[in-house]
Amino acid sequence: MDFITFLFILAGALVIVLNIFAIIWFGGMLIPIFAFGGPYVPSSDERVKRMLQIAHITPNDIVIDLGSGDGKLLVAALEAGAKRAIGYEIHPGLAKFSQTKLARKGMRDRSRVFCKSMWKADLSDVTLVLLYQIPYAMGKLGDKLLSELPPGARVVSNAFEFPNWKPTKSEGDVHVYIK
Repeated sequence: MDFITFLFILAGALVIVLNIFAIIWFGGMLIPIFAFGGPYVPSSDERVKRMLQIAHITPNDIVIDLGSGDGKLLVAALEAGAKRAIGYEIHPGLAKFSQTKLARKGMRDRSRVFCKSMWKADLSDVTLVLLYQIPYAMGKLGDKLLSELPPGARVVSNAFEFPNWKPTKSEGDVHVYIK
């Protein structure tokens, strides 16, 4: 086999491997939609900053991000002084990416990322919920939060409001709710 043939075979194999990866990764992006959640759309750094400012994180806060994506909010909450940060992310690649990011930042002992649907989240000890969900999930999610969060827990929603729950404060399209 000559060198040119070898390069064509190598290039073809690389294309096949990349296509398989793309199908798996982007196919996984559809999982949240079928699980009645939203697709992965990362929050901008400016939006994360606004969410954390309006949340008033304390050293006693146990923060949960429902649909935690790349873990950006989890890292930011811990950097802002939260006691613990928990993520629920149904996409396996994003959940692993978040776990790795938190470990590299030395935050593994104060965080946990579950590769599970947000609908299975245990909210019994949560003091602050951060979320960026899609409108069709907000009604059902609002019901879950109202029934499972402890009294006094705060919810900060990026962009979307709960249809049957009045925010206690809003800054632009970031909304705070208190149970």
